[in-house]
Amino acid sequence: MMIAPDPHDRPTPSPASGRGRRMDVTKRLAILAAARRLFTRHGLEATNMDRLADVAGVSKATVYKHFQSKEHLFQAVLDDLLAQLPEPGTLVAHGHQQLRPRLLAIGRDFCGLATSPLVQDIREMMADAGVAGGITPGAFWTSCAAPYQAAFAEMLRATAAVDDLEIVDPQLATSQFFALVASEPFLRQATGARPLTGTVLTQHLGAAVDTFLRAFHRPGKATPSA
Repeated sequence: MMIAPDPHDRPTPSPASGRGRRMDVTKRLAILAAARRLFTRHGLEATNMDRLADVAGVSKATVYKHFQSKEHLFQAVLDDLLAQLPEPGTLVAHGHQQLRPRLLAIGRDFCGLATSPLVQDIREMMADAGVAGGITPGAFWTSCAAPYQAAFAEMLRATAAVDDLEIVDPQLATSQFFALVASEPFLRQATGARPLTGTVLTQHLGAAVDTFLRAFHRPGKATPSA
């Protein structure tokens, strides 16, 4: 379907016009922000493009100039959100700290990511796309959990001996670590329950890390402490 140009929209400026390019980028970002807000609240099918254009502060023609269909816009928003996820290696990179403080930092960072608006919005959009058959089952896991678990497992393989850990199966140990530190915070966020914050979260993380260390420290070695 061809959309008639809005008379209030100026023609796309030539590449030589820096101001025109900036305005074009600004409009695109406004459309993506509005689409994220509406898609995560109302879903793909129920999101109205006229309303979306209004929320973005642009004309409907401008929306279609940047994105040829609602489905393409939905995919662009999802791609943009996935691109904002931190690199898995950065989540497990905490320098040369002692083992327990390092695991506490990793656990806190992962809990923060798992309960963030970013991951919540990715989960909402993937669930909506899954209902429509536009995304493969398990995509949320492979995009938002598996890469971080793989990075942590690799860290365990590389440092277990140095850290006096006896780990036969790094992948299994990784699954157990993330279940201990993040499952309750994530489930609370996903179900609308009151989140763990402040001192309670600190106590939760400390207990989870200590449980992990007791399970995997090398026999005959003292369990690492703060």
